[in-house]
Amino acid sequence: LSGKRTENSGLRMGVFTQDLAQELDPEERAVDIVTAHARDGPHGDILISNQVARGALGRLGLQGEKAVRYIKDLSGGEKARVALAMFSLKASNLYLLDEVSNHLDKECVEALSQELGHWGEDRGAMVVISHAKYFCEQIEFTHIVTVKDGRCTMEKRSVRDSDWQVDSLLFNQASAGDDTRNDEAPSGGYSEADIDPKLRKQIFNAPKRIAKLEELVTDAEAKIAAIDDDMFSVGNDVGKLVDMTKEKDEIAAKVEEYMEEWEELESLLAQVA
Repeated sequence: LSGKRTENSGLRMGVFTQDLAQELDPEERAVDIVTAHARDGPHGDILISNQVARGALGRLGLQGEKAVRYIKDLSGGEKARVALAMFSLKASNLYLLDEVSNHLDKECVEALSQELGHWGEDRGAMVVISHAKYFCEQIEFTHIVTVKDGRCTMEKRSVRDSDWQVDSLLFNQASAGDDTRNDEAPSGGYSEADIDPKLRKQIFNAPKRIAKLEELVTDAEAKIAAIDDDMFSVGNDVGKLVDMTKEKDEIAAKVEEYMEEWEELESLLAQVA
């Protein structure tokens, strides 16, 4: 891709990508990373303290000792919260959000969508890329952009149910309210006959599976957090600590499997969008 961008001198752009959490330094503490990011750069605020950073982390579910854990000791969902806390403390008037709700539990997604839903007007604007229906429905979008056949189409409206119909993206079906159907495959795209039935079924079921994976990750991370709390209470009982560490590692491995499948499905949906 290539292009040219002209920026206003007053632009303060904040960019959140779905890969940001994976780029965090594993040897740094969560609170230190958030504080350093908030202070850094031409628009950073050197007055941001660790206490402010811990407050941002706490609002995203990383309270108490979790805020001072090393990144390598956090789950995928917790790393996403750290990245979001970094993002939230940098003043911006244009937000570019790429799958910002990925790997966040339902409570966190709800809090995030409510906050973003009240943001805008004279404060600035935001551009959101997301497959999360609930998240998008909570934000009162003014425009919807559809990318298809190598072109972008912008409409002045909010989200509607047809935006989540994967088949309409795959096979160029007409939008809601139009009963006609284009039987010809779009240039460079797919016709229904071109799609392997198994792949088509996987694509169709992807949003439901992603929602299920979100629940599984949330439950697993809650179990990990409970084990961490219990480990502090067993003291020097080595036997119990070994057993609990083993159980925690097994659950963490499951989380990694869920996250890998989640990312594969997100990538699959992105390819047909």
